[in-house]
Amino acid sequence: MRIISNEPTIELGGLELDVMVKGDGYYREPLIAIKDQLDAMLSYHSKVFVFRFDIRIKGDSHYNEEGIEFDTFTDDNQIITNFLKVFNRWLKRRYNLLRVGYVWCREIEKAKKQHYHLVFMVDGNKINATTSLHNTIKPKIKELAKKQGLVEHIPPNPYMVDNADLKKDDYTLYKAAFYRASYLAKVSGKNIKGERANNFQPSRVKPRLNKYGDIFKAGDDYHKRLK
Repeated sequence: MRIISNEPTIELGGLELDVMVKGDGYYREPLIAIKDQLDAMLSYHSKVFVFRFDIRIKGDSHYNEEGIEFDTFTDDNQIITNFLKVFNRWLKRRYNLLRVGYVWCREIEKAKKQHYHLVFMVDGNKINATTSLHNTIKPKIKELAKKQGLVEHIPPNPYMVDNADLKKDDYTLYKAAFYRASYLAKVSGKNIKGERANNFQPSRVKPRLNKYGDIFKAGDDYHKRLK
């Protein structure tokens, strides 16, 4: 993460996208990863369900010589690795998913515990946005967090990005989902890390290519693609 910006928009892949600008600005690289993974998921699925949640480490607070509260933090990301291993496996099994896209970032700030922000992108044809999130996914996140000694926070307002809208050049929900996910790119909180800890990591979903070698778009023939 090296390129920092305070601009309210960013142009990626010919699209001008709004960015949530906080404090010292945002890093460009996580935004590229978010868009890449969302586009990759849309190359396989006619609809992609996008939802966000946060998890943080439990633990006792400490105080430095100036009396400012701080918390110890790990020098690697094994915590999030363990969580994702179990959660991704459950998601795939529960909803019969072939792939799961995600991006996470690690943060720790004054008077806050080490925590992670996550954005997930899954096959929207297999998941009912409102019902699945509140009745099934949310309880599972809470269960896993409790088992692993973590605390979860699940913001409202997930998004269902539909290729049918994109085909009509309606990017309203696409841009809204990207804007919400762009919170992960903020600079604040990412200047403290362990020797072996990255500050962000995307999944590695490779996009499906059409017969011309380009990433499948909303106007491509999905029936041919899925054969």
